[in-house]
Amino acid sequence: MLPAYNNVSSGSTEPLDILFINLTNWPGNPVYPYAFVQVSALARRAGLSVRRWDGLGLNRGQQLNCISDLVRQYQPRAVGFTIRQADSTESDEYLGTKAESRPRWFPMEDTHAAIQRIREISSAKILVGGFTFTVNPVSAAEYLKPDFGIIGEPDDLLAHFDEVLEGKTEGIANLLYYHEGEWQQNERVYYGPLDDLEYTPEIIDEICRFHGERPFRETHLAPVPGLNTAHDTGRAIAVEISRGCPCHCAFCCEPLVKGRSVRLRDLDVIEAEVRNLLGFGLRYFWFVCSELTFTKQHVMALAERLIRINSTLEQPIYWRAYFLPVKFNKDEFRILLRSGLMLEQNGIFSDLSNETLKQMQEPYRVKHALQHVRDLMELNEEAEFAHRKMERWTLWSWLANPYSSRETVRQTLETLAEFGLDLHFDFAAGYPALRLYEGLTHLPEDTHECVEIVTGDAQTAKSIIHPAFYYSQDLLKHFGGIDQLHDFLFYAHETLVSKHYRVTRDWTDWSSRQHTARLEELLGQLKPEPKAMPPWVDHPELGGDAPQHWYASAYQCWQAAGRDWVRFRAALAGRSAATMNAMVAALLHQGFVDNYDAQKPLFAALDLLDTKTGQPLCSPFQISVRLVSQFTEEPALYRQMEERFGSSATFLLKYYLYALNLRLRPELVFLAARPTPVLDIKLILERQV
Repeated sequence: MLPAYNNVSSGSTEPLDILFINLTNWPGNPVYPYAFVQVSALARRAGLSVRRWDGLGLNRGQQLNCISDLVRQYQPRAVGFTIRQADSTESDEYLGTKAESRPRWFPMEDTHAAIQRIREISSAKILVGGFTFTVNPVSAAEYLKPDFGIIGEPDDLLAHFDEVLEGKTEGIANLLYYHEGEWQQNERVYYGPLDDLEYTPEIIDEICRFHGERPFRETHLAPVPGLNTAHDTGRAIAVEISRGCPCHCAFCCEPLVKGRSVRLRDLDVIEAEVRNLLGFGLRYFWFVCSELTFTKQHVMALAERLIRINSTLEQPIYWRAYFLPVKFNKDEFRILLRSGLMLEQNGIFSDLSNETLKQMQEPYRVKHALQHVRDLMELNEEAEFAHRKMERWTLWSWLANPYSSRETVRQTLETLAEFGLDLHFDFAAGYPALRLYEGLTHLPEDTHECVEIVTGDAQTAKSIIHPAFYYSQDLLKHFGGIDQLHDFLFYAHETLVSKHYRVTRDWTDWSSRQHTARLEELLGQLKPEPKAMPPWVDHPELGGDAPQHWYASAYQCWQAAGRDWVRFRAALAGRSAATMNAMVAALLHQGFVDNYDAQKPLFAALDLLDTKTGQPLCSPFQISVRLVSQFTEEPALYRQMEERFGSSATFLLKYYLYALNLRLRPELVFLAARPTPVLDIKLILERQV
């Protein structure tokens, strides 16, 4: 059995006050629960002993065995469960074809099973709290059946712990308890951040063992922790700097859980905590706040302190936090970067439609989002930050938010392409649907009627305390179902708003499906010295497998094979799949460059030329807009192009559409600004030539 954390003196004979358990750690990004840190600090202040245990990585049976051992060994007076996440907030973890190939995650049901086990072996009181519990307290309590629930902060409960365990519940702020056949909720009080240090040597020791000593130390010893990736954000040390948010964003529970008034943590305490953590060799932080945006003066003052601290360190502090695209100007961001801010959130959160942003109650508009991205991209190029330059850019764009429609999706894609941002982001992602909670407001009227709920056990009654998702009804109806909508969103993120499609091009497979004579014709004029590769080739994830690195080797093989495609492919058979793909791609890309000028009339006729450069368009969205209103399937396009321009030109077009991952389908006609009926292509071409 896996050893549990041991932060209780082995010589203690007194029963433990609280065994604190977390079964809600998302496997996709393990984070040592900040609730463990904060609640333990409040418990120390109240003179209570606490033991912490996280069930990350264990199946339900293993979790129950570990919890049983801990309860029997320490005989806790109370067992507290923190429910930070009731599930993954990404619906494709549960719904759609993607979900069918991966294990799904049901921490609420794990917690329910753990509570039942504890009831069987102990008389300890069961306490339940945490962010997601606070959002759905009564329905969650009805399912989990604890003795007490904590809605929000547990400050008052811990200060009166003995009284509550004795059944004295009157006047205890934020307490939920069962009385006379129903759940009763005491006064809701929003407490501020702790005015003292939260981290102790015992907590630091647990964090090291939670992540693994070596990877954890490697992150904090890296020259720039987390550069070009968000994969290690879970190893950043959480330090709260403020609490509460005044916004009313339709998708967000933060104000409901932490209140709408912003309570600041004393800067002297924050600085002391940072220096405390530096003493343990920890220099990579996640500054916890609802948003940096609404504590601007506080954050800028903290940044100045961090800059002073960094001036004394051999390896400076780096940090991350949430912030919206409004309030901070470029000069202020420069100061934040000097203090160590990392640009993880370097994209736009919702779509680029002012109407949607208004309906979603978000406190910014499209112009703010565009300025925000532009400022960060320009700062990234400044010489002062060359040592920490972002080489990969990620866009988080919620194309399928609750109020999105085909028109807002089109507007977003059009705006990104207009400013060239679709060619700047290397990867994109977004929520396919809204994770619905009881406390959310400002949502479409049909939200609760149209919600999709998933449970891990067929015997579990469906409730939105379990994975529950609301899809844009306009998009769902248009695409015909969840699978089809997910497929479009994946395509949009990979191809229409980012360059990630370049990583997925399987040129070995594509070439195997083409006529050998056409391939040999395309490559017939290749020279030893390559020309510049087409502009749709580069991507940082390709690394050493980028085609430009393999042209010399590919050309030698091509020559040795007598420019015979079958012999060339046979010569590549012993190489790795990645190398073979890069070599084939290198030849095909050069073949396009060599043949393009002769076949340019076809691209001109289809209006696929960039008016400034005269070269083929590089934006998959702009190409889609030009083609999809006239062609809803590739065979029809190729057939009519071959009739007018011949097979060689049409083969070049086939390469081009595959290289940019273009789809021509009836359901994508809405991407065109003013969809028109399919017209006679011959007439159109004659008018354009």
